[in-house]
Amino acid sequence: MTPDSRRLSDGMVGMSPPPATSKRESMLLELLGKASTFYEDTVGILSGIFRLSEFVGRNAIEKEFFSFLAKVLVEESRCENASVFLVMGDRIHLRGAHGMYNIDCNKDVSMPLGQGVAGMCAQEGTTLLVTDISECEFFEKRPDSKVDIGSLLCVPIREGKRTIGVFNLSHSDKNFFTADHVRMFELLGLIVGQLTTLVGLYEVFNQEYSGLKELVKEKEASLKDITTRYKAIIDATDEMILMIEGERVIFANNALWRMLQNAPTCIQDIFDSESATYLAQKLNRLEYGEGTEFDLTVELGGTHRIIGQFFIKHILPGQYLVMMKDISLKRHMEQRSMQNEKLTSLGLLTSGIAHELNNKLTPILGFAELIDTATLSPSDQKRFLLMTNSANAAKNIVESLLSFSRNLPPEKTAFDLLGAIERVMSLYSSSLSKREIRIMHQGSAEPLYVKADMNCIEQVLVNLINNAVDAIAENSGTITIRSFDRDGYAHVQVEDSGPGIPDDIMPKIFDPFFTTKSMDKGTGLGLSICYGIINDHKGEISIENTGHGTLAQIRIPTAAPSDNAPGSCAIRPEQSQESLERRTDTFRIMVVEDEEELQHLMTDALSPYFEVQCFRNGREACDNLDSCDWDLIISDLRMPEMDGMEFFQEIKKRCPNLVRRFIFVTGDTYDREVKHFLEDSGVPFIRKPFRIREFREIVHRKVSE
Repeated sequence: MTPDSRRLSDGMVGMSPPPATSKRESMLLELLGKASTFYEDTVGILSGIFRLSEFVGRNAIEKEFFSFLAKVLVEESRCENASVFLVMGDRIHLRGAHGMYNIDCNKDVSMPLGQGVAGMCAQEGTTLLVTDISECEFFEKRPDSKVDIGSLLCVPIREGKRTIGVFNLSHSDKNFFTADHVRMFELLGLIVGQLTTLVGLYEVFNQEYSGLKELVKEKEASLKDITTRYKAIIDATDEMILMIEGERVIFANNALWRMLQNAPTCIQDIFDSESATYLAQKLNRLEYGEGTEFDLTVELGGTHRIIGQFFIKHILPGQYLVMMKDISLKRHMEQRSMQNEKLTSLGLLTSGIAHELNNKLTPILGFAELIDTATLSPSDQKRFLLMTNSANAAKNIVESLLSFSRNLPPEKTAFDLLGAIERVMSLYSSSLSKREIRIMHQGSAEPLYVKADMNCIEQVLVNLINNAVDAIAENSGTITIRSFDRDGYAHVQVEDSGPGIPDDIMPKIFDPFFTTKSMDKGTGLGLSICYGIINDHKGEISIENTGHGTLAQIRIPTAAPSDNAPGSCAIRPEQSQESLERRTDTFRIMVVEDEEELQHLMTDALSPYFEVQCFRNGREACDNLDSCDWDLIISDLRMPEMDGMEFFQEIKKRCPNLVRRFIFVTGDTYDREVKHFLEDSGVPFIRKPFRIREFREIVHRKVSE
C-alpha cells in the first residue's frame, strides 16, 4: 500500500461524522466508516501477499523469510506487534518477530504444544481471538517483556490439513481485532503455508544442485578426449558442436555444417560479430578443465537468428569445446507456460478477494447514494465527494481483478473482426482529434471472421489502443491498426509513433500488476488480461520495439460466418416513464442476504415503495415461505447454511409458482459454478455493486410483470 493510499484511507476512517440530522444517517455514516476500514485492511493484506511472493522469488532462505513475514504483518496491517512460530515435534519455536522488545530470534525460544495462546492455536489448528488479554486465563506474559498488549489474534499457518506453524498479531487496544480480521488473516495463513513449502523445496533443490555440480566436476577429467573417441556419435546428434583453438575452428559436426551450408574456418564464419566477441571473452576466462553454461541469442551464418543454449569447456590446453542447441521454440513455450501459471495462481487468489470487496463496496456506494448531501456542510460535502470518488475507483479496480482472474472459457461466436476494430476506433475518434493524434486502419475490405468472445476481443483492442495513446508523449502522433488473414489466423497489429519500451522493462510487460504509469492511470493488469484472453482463444500476443515506436500483435484462428450468438440474463435498467411512488396496493418483497450492511441497504432503498422483510440465509427464508404471499424474492448466491442456489432448488420443489419471481444478486459472475447455475436456471441477476436508482427500477419492473 502506498503512503498516499494510507493517508486517504486513514482520513476516511478517522474523520469526524457530519452533524447528524437523524439517527438513520448517523448509522449510515458509521457503517461507511467500518466498511472503509475493512477496505484499507484488505488492500494491506493484498500488498503483503505480493511483497511475500516477490521476496520468495528473490530470496528463498527459510530464516530470512519468517523474519520478513513478521515485518510485513506489522507494516501492511494496523497491528503493533507480530511473531511467527513453527511446529517442530511437540513444541513450537520462534522464527521471526517484529515490533516486539527483548526478542532474539537467534536464540531457541520455544514452548510445548498446548501452552499459551500460540501453543493452543498450534495444537488445535484453529484461530484464537482474545479481545481482552487481561481476561485470558492461559496468556503467559514474559517477565522481561515491555510490550503493552490489549488484544491478541493467533492464526494457524496451514499446509493442506496440517498445521505447520502460527503467527501472532497484537495491539495495545482492547477489542481491536474483528471478525473481518479473522477471515482475512486465515486466508493469509493458507497462502503463507504454501510459500513456506516453496521455500523448503528451494533449499532442498539447492543442496541437490550443488551435489550434482560436484559430481559433474569429478567426471570432467574422463571426458577430455570425447571429440576423437566418439566422433561418430557427435556427428549424429542434432546439437551443434565445434572445437576452437584461439579463433580457429578445428572441428565442426554435421549439424553445424547443415545449418551453415559450408565448412567454417573461424568463429566469425559462424556467429555475428557481437556474439563472436562475447563467446571469445567467455572462452578466454576459462581455466584448464573448467566449463560453463549460458543462453545467448545469436545470428548464425548471417541468416539464422536463434536462442542458443551453450556449453563451453576448456578441454585441452588452448583448445575449447563448444556445444550449442537451438532452444528458441522451447524458450517460447516455457515463457507461455510460466505466464499461464502466474495468471492462474494469482487469479484464484484475486477472484476470492475481489468478490469479498464487491460485497463491501456495494453498501459503501449504496448508502452514499441514499445520503442527502444537501444537509452536509460544504467541507463535509467535499469529504463525502472524495470518499465516493475513491470508492468508485476501487470498484473499477475490482472489475479489473475479476476480469483478470476469470477461470472460465470464453463465450465464442463467429463475428467480423473488422467491424469490432471499427467500433473500438469510433470510441477514440473525438478525443484523439483534440490531441492531434491520428488513428487509422489498414486492411482488406473483405470481412475477417473469427470465432471468439466479441466483448473480450474488443477489450484487448481497447487496452492496446490505450497503451498506444499513453506511449505518445507529445500531443501529436500516429496510431496505425493493420488487419489481415494469413495461414488460417486473423492478425491485428497496433503500432504507435512513441519512443518504444525500454529493454529492461520489456520482459515484465505481461506480468500482473506491473505498470510504469501512476496509480491513478493504471492497475498493471491491462496486458495481463490481454495475454489471458488471447491465450484462451488459442492465439498469440507479442510486443516489440520497431525503432520508431512500439508494435503490438495478436493472432487468433479464423472461422466461417455463423449466427450462434450467446445470450445473457443479466438485468439492466431501462428508462421508464412511470415514476416510483408509494403504492396503496403494497407489494411484499423477501430479501435473502447474509451481509447485514446489504440487508440495511436494500431495505432502505425499497421500503418507501414496498413491504420488505430480510432473512440471513436460504434456510431461514424457507421457514418463512408460508408466512406471506411474496411478490418478489431477491436472493444472494453465496450464503452460509443454505446458499442461494440451494434455496432456489428448494423453492422449485415447494413453491414452483415463485420461481418466476426470483432475482439474484452476486458479486462475481465469473465464478464457474455461479455462471453455470445462472445459465441453467435462467433466473435474472443483478451484479454487485449496483446503483440504488437502477436497483429500484429493476425491482419495480419485475414486480409489475
